[in-house]
Amino acid sequence: MEKDKIRVGVIGCGNISLTYIPNLVNHFNDKVHVAAVADLFRPAAEKAAASNGIEKVYEVDELIADPDIDLIVNLTIPAAHYEINKKALLAGKHAYCEKPMAETLEQANELAELAASKGLYCVAAPDTFLGSGIQTVRKLIDDGVIGRVTGFTANLCQPGNELWHPGAKFMYMKGSGPMMDMGPYYVTALVSILGPIKQIICRCTCPRPVRMINGEPFESEVDTSYNGIIEFANGTVGNIFVSADVWQSQLPHLEIYGEKGAVWGTDPNMFTGQVKWFDGEAQAKAVTEAEGFENKLMITYGPAKAQFLKDVDLGYPNDPDPFLNMRGMGVADLACAILDGRKARLSADMSRHVVEALTGFKKASDSGQPYVMTTTFERPEAMPAGLKLWEVK
Repeated sequence: MEKDKIRVGVIGCGNISLTYIPNLVNHFNDKVHVAAVADLFRPAAEKAAASNGIEKVYEVDELIADPDIDLIVNLTIPAAHYEINKKALLAGKHAYCEKPMAETLEQANELAELAASKGLYCVAAPDTFLGSGIQTVRKLIDDGVIGRVTGFTANLCQPGNELWHPGAKFMYMKGSGPMMDMGPYYVTALVSILGPIKQIICRCTCPRPVRMINGEPFESEVDTSYNGIIEFANGTVGNIFVSADVWQSQLPHLEIYGEKGAVWGTDPNMFTGQVKWFDGEAQAKAVTEAEGFENKLMITYGPAKAQFLKDVDLGYPNDPDPFLNMRGMGVADLACAILDGRKARLSADMSRHVVEALTGFKKASDSGQPYVMTTTFERPEAMPAGLKLWEVK
């Protein structure tokens, strides 16, 4: 009998599961059935099951061994991602992992090769690039609205997870840090729009080595500010700044520049938000037609140039709430791909490429030389237009 749903087992019932599990159970349940949960701290799994009507609560290895589970959703801490992903693949199950896929390129290579040898998926979040915000930015670029891309800037500026996260220490432990924790949103958005990365230049620092976490000092084991330059295989060069040392900033989350204008993107950590387009050609025409130096200057630098900045209608399902959290969309897309026999929009090659980039920033900084990428991937298909909110096809 043909399956109509992918049976999912969730491992890790911590903070991020409070979004994933309800979304999978209540919104992405057309192709997904959450059949079991597990956590090293069993009461957390029991609470998640009771809150969401999930039948089975397992120990971790019991869940992986269950022959009825098709897909493991790995929501454990980053240090456990590789181990759980590998166990899932060895048990003949697909793996969808919270970001990043692994802590090192060597681990990511092993997982990608193992998945390919078994005909399975092993992919990693983020799935925010599937939302209306980044998908709209991608469409503007693909449609040539701003012409050939000439550059970009991507910026994650925050004071540190310790202000809000109940388990913030992991953020400052070896293998983590702001680039590994938050960088995946920005790097994934960029590669989904611009394709594979060629090389990276970076300088990493740790300006505040001692953090106050839950009222106690904690010495960071990782760098906390990254100033990077990325060159893509298509020739585009731009900058990325990822920091847990900035109290407040007016830097844009994402801007992409082209020969004919610019696109102001949404926060890559969000699924939706306002996208804007600056029509550079219209400005150039107005300046050319204006008479007198002062008039030309006003159109170029003054308030009059605001007429060339336009709000873009999001061409994909969205919600007025810019903070609507649709995590789990990538799981739903993967389930659809498995059931329908198409390629998933997240792939092992793409997830591995992101891991290589994330770790490449530190390697470039330590060596003082550009880090040249060794992996590549095929850019995923765009989301189809005309879907309803929470719908994936």
